[in-house]
Amino acid sequence: MTNKNTFFITTPIYYTNGIPHIGHAYSSLIADSIARYNKISGKKVKFSTWVDENSQKVVEKAQEKNLSISDYLDLMAEEHKKVWDWLKIEYTDFVRTTDETHHKLVREVLQKSFDNGDIYEGEYEGMYCVGCEAFKKDEDLVYMNKTTKETFPISDKVKPSENIIKVCPDHLKTPDTIKEKNYFFKLSKYQEFLQDFYEKNPEFIQPADRFNEVKAFVKRGLEDFSISRETNKFWVKLPFDESQVTYVWYDALFNYVTVTTPEWEEKECSKAPKLEDWQSYWPADLHVVWKDIIRFHWIYWPAMLKSAGLELPKNILTTGFFTVDGQKISKSLWNAIDPVEFSEKYSKDLLTLYLLSSFNIGQDWDFDQKQAVLTYNAKLANNLGNLVNRVVVLSLKLKEENWKLFGNNDLEVNNYIQNFDKNLKNYNLKESIDLSFKFLDELNDYTTKKEPWKTIKEDEETTREVLYTIAEWLRQVGLNLYIFFPEKMSEMFEKLGLQDYKKRLENWELEKLREERPIFEIKEKGKNLFERIDIK
Repeated sequence: MTNKNTFFITTPIYYTNGIPHIGHAYSSLIADSIARYNKISGKKVKFSTWVDENSQKVVEKAQEKNLSISDYLDLMAEEHKKVWDWLKIEYTDFVRTTDETHHKLVREVLQKSFDNGDIYEGEYEGMYCVGCEAFKKDEDLVYMNKTTKETFPISDKVKPSENIIKVCPDHLKTPDTIKEKNYFFKLSKYQEFLQDFYEKNPEFIQPADRFNEVKAFVKRGLEDFSISRETNKFWVKLPFDESQVTYVWYDALFNYVTVTTPEWEEKECSKAPKLEDWQSYWPADLHVVWKDIIRFHWIYWPAMLKSAGLELPKNILTTGFFTVDGQKISKSLWNAIDPVEFSEKYSKDLLTLYLLSSFNIGQDWDFDQKQAVLTYNAKLANNLGNLVNRVVVLSLKLKEENWKLFGNNDLEVNNYIQNFDKNLKNYNLKESIDLSFKFLDELNDYTTKKEPWKTIKEDEETTREVLYTIAEWLRQVGLNLYIFFPEKMSEMFEKLGLQDYKKRLENWELEKLREERPIFEIKEKGKNLFERIDIK
């Protein structure tokens, strides 16, 4: 049974054939910010991230590194955790698909669907991309010139040759051709169910233009899909035919459910708040996924859940592709950007700001290092950072008896807070951040108009009231931006003489803090909140 006071959010299920790159970090930063917002707003939050270990990629990578499969998986799981921990992604659960609890659940749901008549034996003949862990049709591929690496759509005007080959557009490799006995899931049986579900749940998939793509795809007619492999052995065995193992996506997606089961909770490896016996974190409130895995999540996943008698997730949020010089970021193409190295070179706050404020979720984006630095300098160093520095420096110039700032706020904040919350609840992170910096622009205009650096020489009382307004606006902005920059906003609160704010926010007191009217007791300047960064 669900509980309105819970919030369950998931990242994509990351492959273990490489270290997470900046595209993976983007998805995790989105989930991390949304999870933190719900947490400080008073909800019990489960925030799960994972590694997908049951795949042919794993076998091949382990062989490349001359490691046993288990040693390779242990190594890569730790490498993934190191990246998320360094970026301070505050997940409550880290799940590996080789976990026995997960295997047990997968076999149970496979048996349920088989007993329901939704799984049948057949023969698959076609193409399979190991990089995507997905079956492919001609329409999913592109032509590539082997000499120039140029790609172009498949058409009747061009014929394959020794130099012109069909490849996966994401990995630029020719898929394997396989023919083997498989078991298939009756996806076609659920076409009417899916169309009806989409109609009744118009906000199920975000952004909306992606939802339109899905509805058009389903309308053209659904085909049953293979859920097993005969030749691979390193996966979950089918309970009704142990000579076969389940196809990676059928296995992986149920990881979302595994982490909410009593068996998982009994392992005591989750940091999520414990629920009463009658409560559950399932169904998920939000899956954050990549554009290239949308078909699995938007079409296959709801049908699989329905077949197994489980509730469907409430929302799916889809990110776009990152490109470098117009080419999709991919480890196999050697153009991936390491988020840890990038953050060490500049800052994690710069990375977060650029990724979450430069483009809308779902939009494709060409990563621009120079623009990332310019965005950071303009918004965090020059705008927010300078305002904090100004109120601190001027407050310390007041006579000692006037150090404590209190008074009436000259400016209206309610509309800003309401619009910030509205956009966050709709998962429009960019607009929430934009509203905050527009609010700070107004505060800069107010400060310029009031000229407290002049009035302080003649009228300390008026100056103190102006400084109070600036400090209070900064406090309100800090309460909102805390979900994106928790360390720096905590530092800002301390600069303003506000104690225990981090602790209080983590104890679900956002609304209470918004309503308070504190006294600001600024005692020292300290170092700048955000230093300008030179482009390297």
